[in-house]
Amino acid sequence: MNLSLSYNWLKEYVATKKDARELAKELSLCGPSIDRVREIKPNFNKVVIGEILKLKKHPDADKLSVCEVGIGEKKPLQIVCGASNIREGQKVPVVLVGGKVGDMEIKPAKLRGIESQGMMCSQKELGLGEDHTGIYILPDYVKVGLLLEKVMPLEDFIFDIEVTSNRPDAMSVIGISREAAAILGDKFLYKEPKPNLSRHPESLGFTRDKLREKKMGLPRSLRSLAMTLKVAIKESKLCHRYQAVVMTDVKVGPSPLWIQQRLLSSGLRPINNLVDITNYILLEFGRPMHVFDYEKLKGGKIIVRSAKKGEKILALDGKNYELNDTNLVIADAKSPVAVAGVMGGELSAATGETKTIVMESANFDPVSVRRTARTLNLHSESSDLYEKGLSPEGTYPAILRAIELVMEIAEGKVASEIFDEKPVKYKAKKIDFKIENISRVLGVEIKSEKAKEILERLGFEVSEKGKTMSAVVPWWRDGDMEGEHDIIEEVARIYGYHNLPSKLMIGEIPINFETSREFYFEDKAKNTFAALGYAENYNYSFISEKLIKDCGQNPKDHLKVANPLSADFEYMRTSLAPGILQSAAENESFAKTFKIFELSKVYLPKDNDLPIEKTNLIAAAIGYQNSDGFYELKSDLISLVNTLNIKKVEFAPTDALNWWQKNKTVAIKIGDEIIGALGFINSDTSHLFGFKKSIALFELDFEKLIHYAKTSPSYRPIPKFPGIELDLSMEIGRDALYQDIIKSISGLDNLIESISFLSVFEDDLKSSDGASKLPEGKKALAIRLTYRDNKKTLKLEEAQKIHNKVVVKLKKEYNIKVR
Repeated sequence: MNLSLSYNWLKEYVATKKDARELAKELSLCGPSIDRVREIKPNFNKVVIGEILKLKKHPDADKLSVCEVGIGEKKPLQIVCGASNIREGQKVPVVLVGGKVGDMEIKPAKLRGIESQGMMCSQKELGLGEDHTGIYILPDYVKVGLLLEKVMPLEDFIFDIEVTSNRPDAMSVIGISREAAAILGDKFLYKEPKPNLSRHPESLGFTRDKLREKKMGLPRSLRSLAMTLKVAIKESKLCHRYQAVVMTDVKVGPSPLWIQQRLLSSGLRPINNLVDITNYILLEFGRPMHVFDYEKLKGGKIIVRSAKKGEKILALDGKNYELNDTNLVIADAKSPVAVAGVMGGELSAATGETKTIVMESANFDPVSVRRTARTLNLHSESSDLYEKGLSPEGTYPAILRAIELVMEIAEGKVASEIFDEKPVKYKAKKIDFKIENISRVLGVEIKSEKAKEILERLGFEVSEKGKTMSAVVPWWRDGDMEGEHDIIEEVARIYGYHNLPSKLMIGEIPINFETSREFYFEDKAKNTFAALGYAENYNYSFISEKLIKDCGQNPKDHLKVANPLSADFEYMRTSLAPGILQSAAENESFAKTFKIFELSKVYLPKDNDLPIEKTNLIAAAIGYQNSDGFYELKSDLISLVNTLNIKKVEFAPTDALNWWQKNKTVAIKIGDEIIGALGFINSDTSHLFGFKKSIALFELDFEKLIHYAKTSPSYRPIPKFPGIELDLSMEIGRDALYQDIIKSISGLDNLIESISFLSVFEDDLKSSDGASKLPEGKKALAIRLTYRDNKKTLKLEEAQKIHNKVVVKLKKEYNIKVR
């Protein structure tokens, strides 16, 4: 959450003598981080307040107007302008000839034959805001001829502040000022607004009940309004407080320049005094507010309820939204007039003709607001704040400030009581904590008096009894203060993290062996694959229904997310394959061949319970010819097994399902346990993902794999005597499995130390005359046998004798032909 606030505005609420950059430094050390301090200065000179006296169309240009602009005692200027929002009688900023706006110097000019002696400016041209759709229209009260920088003081510093999501109370001028006062030890100058409610019914000595019986002494307008507005909350769990007040005799128009300047400096565009007041309070108090036109509320009612399925609302952004029964709305007697906590409706909004308004200050459930904003794809500054969780106690000071500003700048009069519907009585949170734990956790002695003083500066009510303290949490912090650990953190940050001593830890760090063991092997696996030329892949744990089906899986076998971010994240993955295949397909065109892997969690559904989380490892080889990708992955997997000091991994035939290609997929086994599969993806899956190259992959249960792993290899002394390596190239049946061949000959003689794979050719090899070099149904397989005698130097004749026994056995069992 980011916020842009004026330094001059902050100084109205905290008595500090520090300059802007010193204040930013202190705040960043102990509170919200200030990313940047921007100095604001007038980007112009010789800009005066002008008044459009006369306006007529340019004779030779349809989109240009010729204006006569008064600038005070001097003779009116003739200015040609192309803006469409100007009218006679408006006050506008005028750059005189010889003045500058940015780097542009204003000179006398002729536009289509008509002389122009100056320029009227937009907000953006003056550097005051981003609005460049028309000329900046100034309020009527400004005096013609005065320099703009004197009427609208512009010199200031703007703080770009990053506020963490758990601190919505700091998303305002008052919130940041409260933080600054606590951090600096300066006086916090905020006082609750006290508008003059001389026309408030209760101030005349009447309660609501008495008003129903006795209307004497009230003005006619006040009597009717006080009786007709009714406020009701139908969804008490979703609306924790709703306050409203009726104000009449309102005059809608431009806001005074001091309000406009503060809105502009924070990146908001001034619209009119009513809208500007709600935006001003949003910045000042961090409280969203809304204004209704009283005359447009059917039946004089405000009802907080769930929307009915199929109901629609035209929002202030000009779009129609279809609602459902999970959306909370503000409704009148007939239909919704606002989406609660998100955006108001166009049909009930105040306009230039509005005379009587209803000011709303409310508090809504954060989950409800977040769900509605996402469902409708409708977000606003209000929904961003409500989603973080605001205290219901903050609505009252905000509505008092709104009344004060409406009375001051819109000449409104209070015409009703302040309606206050509060389904649940507020109870302040109380946290008990041990005083000694503060020093124990922070590693520095902080006396109870100091801790109490810090907490009281932050607004806590602190009491002490023996070795225990109790802190009553202020209402603006009730969302993020949970227990003793939060109290200690508050003391630490105000005391200053930079003031805590830095010492090296002594003693042994307690280690959870099982957890650390898993992390150790995860690092080993990642380092191994990186060394073998793989790129590590990271994918979301959520996948789409389409991705599941493309991999031949059933969405019903997956856990469905209750409130997904979008249709692409509806289900929790049960395999890493969908994500790795999608990544491979997206990157296929960038390299001739490449290898990627991912080591992450998958989530297996469990009846009426949380899913089973387990760690899987997947790797893919893309673009390799024939069976090279398969053997590349197999070789790399064996390298990993050796790195993890696992004795032996085996590969066995399996019936492939889902994305696997039949007869080109094998099960990965350690002992009698199957831990995964290795093979090619089938043509259907390849087509759905759009692969143009071959792709082989393996996926295995990493937790089962590391069950057999060791952190260090078993010690084996270096052989004293040399070994002899003899190769064997043979023709053998295509169905013969390498794994079975190894088992058949490995125990034939004690001098056979190891057997390793060299190559295999499964496709028919053609001679120059076109004849096949291999008989039908045969493949060419080459292996290497290492012979060694650990007691003496082995002679070649002895090794050859055993080698011949190997050939004889393979001829007998597999009918091989030596090549």
